[in-house]
Amino acid sequence: MNAKQIPELETERLLLRPIRMSDSDAFLAIFSDARTMEYWSREPIDNLEEAETLVQQELEWVSAGSCINWGVALQESAQLIGKVVLFNFSEQNHRAEVGYILDRRYWGKGYMSETLACVLAYAFSELELHRIEADTDPENLASLALLERFGFAREGLFRDRWLVHGKWHDSVMYGLLEKDYVSQVRPTGPGPVQPVG
Repeated sequence: MNAKQIPELETERLLLRPIRMSDSDAFLAIFSDARTMEYWSREPIDNLEEAETLVQQELEWVSAGSCINWGVALQESAQLIGKVVLFNFSEQNHRAEVGYILDRRYWGKGYMSETLACVLAYAFSELELHRIEADTDPENLASLALLERFGFAREGLFRDRWLVHGKWHDSVMYGLLEKDYVSQVRPTGPGPVQPVG
């Protein structure tokens, strides 16, 4: 799947759309913030050139078909405030992993909950996935709470899995099965998920 095939998805407040080179400034704002990057598996970036390189890398991954990568933008202003990605696809096993990051200035407003609701609905219905996994730092309490709110089950702990900021970090693996997603009472956001176009 390439960037032109990634569907735009919208909720009441957000537009999930393919990432483009013009998002480099927004990537700089997100990926240069030390607090935002505290639980990310790489060091913060320092300048626009690094942001452009990061965006180019994201576009190459999409072009190679290794992931589905959406920029998360505010509908009212078109401002990019984060990203969400489905990756590590296993076609045989109908499985993928989800990852996400949000500009710290927009934390606590329900945007990532709204984003994840949209992506899960698309992944299970349109992509017909059987299982979605998430790899999270056990100290990232906000991310753990978000995953558990959507019915993800804690399935394992990997000790000292990531070396970031000169410190070893554990990794907690979460999994969500399609049958559990369908049977649970799904979290409600500000509005229904609607595909665009």
